[in-house]
Amino acid sequence: MGSTGGLAWPALSPAQHATLRFSKRMSSKYVGFLILALVVLTGAAGCLSTAFQEVTYGGDALRVFVENTDRPVENAVLQVTIMEVGALEQHEVFSEARYIALDRGQNEYTVPVDLQPGSYKLFLTIFVDGERRTSVIRDLEVAA
Repeated sequence: MGSTGGLAWPALSPAQHATLRFSKRMSSKYVGFLILALVVLTGAAGCLSTAFQEVTYGGDALRVFVENTDRPVENAVLQVTIMEVGALEQHEVFSEARYIALDRGQNEYTVPVDLQPGSYKLFLTIFVDGERRTSVIRDLEVAA
């Protein structure tokens, strides 16, 4: 009988010993792979090149702030969809997609729109070269 951590184990056959050794080797390989995958994912999480910052409404327009840490892009697309939220329903009140220049650093875009007092959901997306680079859903309350 062997002893592991104070627990007594019954005698193992040679086949069981081989299976246990194989299992330990495979476990250590998977643990190594898992650690490598976590390191890669953690590194990639910090590489988000474009992100929506503050979004405000000023009576006749949305002001959308975007931070870009990647290279400048001349023909990015900013898509804005606004849904009015009511009692158990929502309906689209505004939708627009426009080309924007996405400079490095802080960017500000003004989207003219007339919203009545109420609750809204904003769906904001930026596309670069036909691929979605970033998107966000925000709540917006317009006061009377």
